[in-house]
Amino acid sequence: MSLEELKAKIRWAGEEAWLKGNLDDLGEVYAADYVWHRPPFPDAKGLEAVKESIAGTRSGYSDIQIAYEEMISEGNSIAYRYTWRAKHTGQSPTLPIPPTGKEVTLQGCVVVHIANGKIVEEFEYSDYLGFLQQLGVVPSLG
Repeated sequence: MSLEELKAKIRWAGEEAWLKGNLDDLGEVYAADYVWHRPPFPDAKGLEAVKESIAGTRSGYSDIQIAYEEMISEGNSIAYRYTWRAKHTGQSPTLPIPPTGKEVTLQGCVVVHIANGKIVEEFEYSDYLGFLQQLGVVPSLG
């Protein structure tokens, strides 16, 4: 599978999982032993743990939108920038904050490692401080 095909699968998986809530087909893109590194949260290890994390986040947010601004590939790796927008309408087990009704934006970068045509590991670096400030959990600086 070419890196261009894998880029398309990353976009497809994001749309299916985050926008539609279809988690059943993620095994087509992600390996069963996939690991998701996402500081400040604990690593999600295994495809089932990642599905639970996505489902939990979706329970806290509605009207989710994702934009992939840029994707770069080299060797067996893909890096991309993204913007995730949603409305905070519920309570997520990952971030158990009572619903605020606020519209929030999370921006970040992800480095993806691929083996045997599937994603085996991702390192996400996102602006969770800014995200928490938008929710009103952390005061703005300055």
